[in-house]
Amino acid sequence: MKLSRASVNHSLEQSSQRFHNASLWVLGSFVLALGIVGCNRPTDAPKVIRLAYTPGPSELLHRAAVRFAERVQQESGGRLSVRLYPGGQLGNERELTEGLKLRCIDLTVTGLAIIGWYAPEYGMFEVPFLWRDYEHLQQVWNGPVGEELRRVMQQRASIRLMQPWFRGPRYLTTTSRKVLCPEDLKGLKLRVPELEVYIKTWQLFGANVTPIPFTDMFMALKLGVVDGQENPLATIYASHLYETQKYVMETRHLISFYVPAIGPRLQRYLTPEEQAWVERALDDATRWHNAEVLRAEAEYREKLEAAGVTFVPIDPEPFRRLAQEHLPPLFAHVWKPGVYERILATHEVK
Repeated sequence: MKLSRASVNHSLEQSSQRFHNASLWVLGSFVLALGIVGCNRPTDAPKVIRLAYTPGPSELLHRAAVRFAERVQQESGGRLSVRLYPGGQLGNERELTEGLKLRCIDLTVTGLAIIGWYAPEYGMFEVPFLWRDYEHLQQVWNGPVGEELRRVMQQRASIRLMQPWFRGPRYLTTTSRKVLCPEDLKGLKLRVPELEVYIKTWQLFGANVTPIPFTDMFMALKLGVVDGQENPLATIYASHLYETQKYVMETRHLISFYVPAIGPRLQRYLTPEEQAWVERALDDATRWHNAEVLRAEAEYREKLEAAGVTFVPIDPEPFRRLAQEHLPPLFAHVWKPGVYERILATHEVK
């Protein structure tokens, strides 16, 4: 039986609402559980740190999380234990971020939508064609602009942002259409994250954008609700998007990254010594993860090509000109004045 577009959209909406309600119920249960554990934990039992994220067990991020958990146990001599919840078990990124604030979880590794939700004046961090490379990103993150952002996040949401976890450059993918220039995007139904900077950027480039949570993206592509998406090669491969996407455009339009985010409960739950153990373990996982991302880029390309995906070279300059000329005025009412220009002007320390 052929489903109508309206019925498909209605089905997705119902599925998303059921998932959202179930996630909130799970998170609410964790609030109660945390209270019980806090009152009755034996003095010799390890303190439990709850780390949740949306990437699945097959992704590099999960392997880094496992490394982090093992290192925490080593650093603490067994006094701390990390419990992992991969694959969106406790909700999508927005629900997990709310879980941090509600003290349902202690730590998440999330995309930069978290900045758009709590510090939108720094939303340019996810603007296409802003970052030259990862050295440029790290120089800004550890400089005055990054320090300002982290201070704002701590003040507004009691969330502490840590060092970036690289994701690899983001690539545009489509079901059946090659995109060589902005004009080729006209009418293309493109899934984007639920973040205004993504929405307006791809609208500027000419796409018909549809914000969809990551956890619902594969089904939306499979059912034809959208015709394309954009993500790093690791995510494209690990999420089996090659089953629905034929072309990968070599846009490399965003030097993207995850950011570990520590919630208020962990900041109060652990002693200074215990927090130092966690930070050393996180630093170790960060270095390992970022080295692996840089190494694995070529490997994921080979795997995707073996799965039947076609890579399409493009000239990025027409996209770059549109982005740098038109995006700052579009966000002048949101972005902090001068920050976009300060980022562009930041040079790598030699």
